[in-house]
Amino acid sequence: MSKRVLLTGASTGIGFATLQMLVADGHEVTSLDVKEAPAGAAVHHHCDLSDPASIDAVVAELQGPYDAVLNVAGVAGSMGAELVLRVNVYGLRHLTESLLAAGKISAPGGSIVNIASLAGMAWDRHLDRINALEDAEDFAAGIEVAKAYDKGGPAAYVLSKEWVVAYTKRLAGRVVTQGIRVNSVSPGPVITPLFPYFENDAGKEQMAWMNEQVGRAAQPEDEAEVVCWLAVGRSGWVNGVDLPVDGGLQAGMAVGWADTKASPASRARRGA
Repeated sequence: MSKRVLLTGASTGIGFATLQMLVADGHEVTSLDVKEAPAGAAVHHHCDLSDPASIDAVVAELQGPYDAVLNVAGVAGSMGAELVLRVNVYGLRHLTESLLAAGKISAPGGSIVNIASLAGMAWDRHLDRINALEDAEDFAAGIEVAKAYDKGGPAAYVLSKEWVVAYTKRLAGRVVTQGIRVNSVSPGPVITPLFPYFENDAGKEQMAWMNEQVGRAAQPEDEAEVVCWLAVGRSGWVNGVDLPVDGGLQAGMAVGWADTKASPASRARRGA
């Protein structure tokens, strides 16, 4: 059965691969992006997720309800801490909460999928700083938090993705009685237009080490397959889950077959 899907970040990378898969399977996709309309989208809206006015204007125009909302858009740490927090945290939250408040996500049966990251894998050890982000009651307050963040863009990126994982799990509990599912996908390195930015943030040697542990970097299609499954596939009892889609890298780092102490970043910290 054809589904109606709302997809952010649809013009490039994981978002574009997701769009192509959904369209190939007969689904109708409305895309939101600051870039030009991607081929295959049934409807496209220019939307700047760093700007609450842009989000509000688009939400007012959207013809819901949507069977799935896919929050794929995001920015890297090299783009600056303020922009990272505006887009990856407060833009995602403002869009999602606005759609829920307006009844533009199908209930029951709706699915929300957020893109987190391997960078957010330690989220449960940092609930204090995640909660500090969440305490901003609205986008205006969030902008002030973003402007005041002084630990740099790469640290802001890690924090933003830790927040995404926690937000996914909390939101799943809030909307479970409405029959809406919420999950997140955590990629490792992926060959997208943002890859050079992540190399700049983490270091080329560190990124190469990560890819060596599992044989290669991911392609956008590797991530898109799982996003589509969570969105419109036979995943109806999967809820509140952050799913690593990284070729096993997170598993290896957790149990030791990817020895993080041997990584370039760890060796540099030890002065080895």
